Amino acid sequence: MSGHYRPEDLRVVIPTRDRWPILARTLDGLRHQSVTGFAVTVVVDGPTGAVPDLGSVDVLTQPHRGPGAARNAGARRSRQPLVLFLGDDMVPDPTLVAEHLAAHRRFASDADAVLGHVTWHPEVAGGRLQRWLERSASQFDFATISGGEAGFGHFYSCNVSLKRRFFLDAGGFDEAFTYYYEDLDCGYRLHQKGMRLHHVPGAGARHLHRYGPEGLRQRFAGIADGERLMARTHPWFEPFFLGRIRQALTQPAPSRLWPLVADRVPGRLPALAAVARSRADLWYHRWLAEPFLAGWASAEDLAELRSYLGDAFDEQRLFDHQQAVDAERVTADDEATFYRTSRSYLYDLTAFAMWGTKAPYLAELRAVVPPGARLLDYGCGIGADGLRLLADGYQVSFADFANPSTAFLRWRLAHRGIDAPVYDLDADDVPGGFHAAYAFDVIEHVEDPDGFLAGLERRADLVMVNLLDEDPHDTDLHRPLPVSRLLDRAERCGLIRYRRYHGRSHLLVYRSPAARRPPLARAGSLVQRRLGRHLPGRAGWYPVPVR
Repeated sequence: MSGHYRPEDLRVVIPTRDRWPILARTLDGLRHQSVTGFAVTVVVDGPTGAVPDLGSVDVLTQPHRGPGAARNAGARRSRQPLVLFLGDDMVPDPTLVAEHLAAHRRFASDADAVLGHVTWHPEVAGGRLQRWLERSASQFDFATISGGEAGFGHFYSCNVSLKRRFFLDAGGFDEAFTYYYEDLDCGYRLHQKGMRLHHVPGAGARHLHRYGPEGLRQRFAGIADGERLMARTHPWFEPFFLGRIRQALTQPAPSRLWPLVADRVPGRLPALAAVARSRADLWYHRWLAEPFLAGWASAEDLAELRSYLGDAFDEQRLFDHQQAVDAERVTADDEATFYRTSRSYLYDLTAFAMWGTKAPYLAELRAVVPPGARLLDYGCGIGADGLRLLADGYQVSFADFANPSTAFLRWRLAHRGIDAPVYDLDADDVPGGFHAAYAFDVIEHVEDPDGFLAGLERRADLVMVNLLDEDPHDTDLHRPLPVSRLLDRAERCGLIRYRRYHGRSHLLVYRSPAARRPPLARAGSLVQRRLGRHLPGRAGWYPVPVR
C-alpha cells in the first residue's frame, strides 16, 4: 500500500457538539472536494438534543467526554489505513483531501504524518480578537514552522492526517484531557514513537469561529485546565499561558486603547507597530488573567478532591452537589451538625469554588491589598479562596471550626508543601495583626452578624465581606441579614470599596475601628500607598448603596 494511497484509503473524522450550522458548512466543503471516494465519520460528543440529518456520513454518538475521546472513537471505528482529523468549524479548501493524499504518497512510512494549514475564514477574519489570536500565536503558530517538518508542538488535530495504526499504537489521544492541550500531549507521544510531521500549506482549511469577548474568556478558563494537566503529566513542559499571564500581572496596567492602536499602525512603521503590539498583548493577558487563573485553580480543586477521597470520589455527586447536601440536611437545627460532620459538604464547597462565583470578590481584594500582605481567611471551609491568594503571593492564615472541610484544607496545604496556620474557632485562638480579614458567603450563616463583624475588626485593619439580600427561592439555610444596617455600620467605620455582584450580593471593604493608629499604619506603607487615594473623604469614589 505504501506510496499508492487512494481516496478510498482515507477516513475524515470530525468531533462535534451542538454546532450543527457550522458543521453543515464543513460537511458541504467535503462534498465539493476535488477527489471522491473517501469516508467521513462525525462523532457527536454528548448531544443535548436530537441529531439532525447529516447526509451520507457515518454518525457515532458518545457520552460527553471531549473531542480527544471522540477522535479516538472515530479512528477505532475506521478500517481505512489513513485518518484525517478535521475540526467541525474548519471549512476545507476544495483540494484539502487531495493534498493530504498526495503528501502521504510522498511520505509513505508509518511514522509520517501530514499537517494541513489553517487560516481564518473570510467571514470572521476581520475580527479584532481573531487578529490578536493569530498575531500572538495564542491559538495556532504556523509562522514559526521553517522547512517541511513542523515538529510535534504544531500537531493541530483540526487539520492533520496520519496512519491509523501508528496513531492507535501510540495510544491515541489521552482522554483525561477533556478539552485543550490534548493535541500537544498526543503530538509528544507520537514524536516519542518517531513521528515526522510534514507541513503541507496546500492542504488548507478556513477557521469559521466567531469569538466574542465572553467566549474568549471562557476559552481561556478551559485552556487553564488543559495546561495544568499538561504540566502535571509532563515534567518537561513549562506552562505557556500561565507564564505570560503571571508576567503581565507584574506590569502596570496599560491603556485599553492599545488593542485598537495595534490594529491600526501601518506596516511602514515597524518600530511603532512592535511597541503597540507588545502593549496590546499585555492588555489582553491582564484581561484574560481572571478567567484563566480561576480555571487553573478550579482544576486543582477538582484534582485534589479526587485524590483526597480516592475510591470514594463520585464526580456525578460533585456536579449535583445540591442534591447531595439536601439528602443529609433536615432542618435548620441540624445545620451546625451537618457542617461539622458531613464529608458530602466537600462536594458542595468544591463545586461552589469551581463555579467562580467568588472570582470577582478576589479581584476586588487584589485591587485594594497588594501581594505580600497578611490576610485572614475567616470561615475558610476548604480554603479555596486562601489557596488562590497564596498562589498570588499573599501571606494567608485560615480560621474555621474543626470539621471535615478544615481536615481537607490541612491535607491540601500539606499536599502543596505550604506551611500556613489553620486556627480552630472553637479554641478562640485566632490572633490579630492582619492587614485584611475577609469572609465570603459566611455571615448569613451566623446568629449575630454584628458580633461576627466585630470579631473581624479586632483582628485586621481592613474587613471585607459580602452581604446577601434575602431570596425567597434560596434553598440554602441562610439567615436573613439586616443589610442596610450593616452597610451603615461599615460607612461609620470608613467604607473604602462597595460593589454589587450577582444581583443580590453587596461586597464591601471598610476600615476597622480597632486600628487605633493612623489608618492602616499597621499594614505598612505597601498597603497605605495602595489605599491612600481611596480613603474616606474622597466622596464619590465608591457607588452609594441603593437602599
